[in-house]
Amino acid sequence: MPRDQAQEARRRSAIFEKAAYSRAAQKRLSEAEVRLTGVKAKIRSAMTAGQIAMNRQLEDGLLAVDANLASVKTALDRLRKSGCGSWEEQSREIDTAWENLSQSIKRLVAGYSDGKQ
Repeated sequence: MPRDQAQEARRRSAIFEKAAYSRAAQKRLSEAEVRLTGVKAKIRSAMTAGQIAMNRQLEDGLLAVDANLASVKTALDRLRKSGCGSWEEQSREIDTAWENLSQSIKRLVAGYSDGKQ
C-alpha cells in the first residue's frame, strides 16, 4: 500500500474510533444524568419525609456530583472538538472525569446513608 493510502487509512480509522468513543461516552453521560436525577429526587423526597437529615457529607456529595458531571460534559465537548490525532488524549481526560464522578457518587451514597434517621 502506498504511503499516502496508509496515512489516509490511519486517519479514517482514527475518525471512526473517535466517533465510536464519542457516541459511547454520550450514551453513558445521558444514562448517568437520568440515574442521578432519580437519586437526587429520592434524596429530596427522603429529606421532605424526614427520613434523612442534611449533613455535611451529603451536601458535599451533591455539590461534587454536580461539579464532576459538569467536568464529564466539558471533557466530552473537548473530545468532539479535538482533531483526530489528539482525541485519545481527550479520552483519557474523560476517563479521569468519569472516575471522579464515580467517587463523588460513592461519597453521596455514604452521606445519604449517614443521614438516615
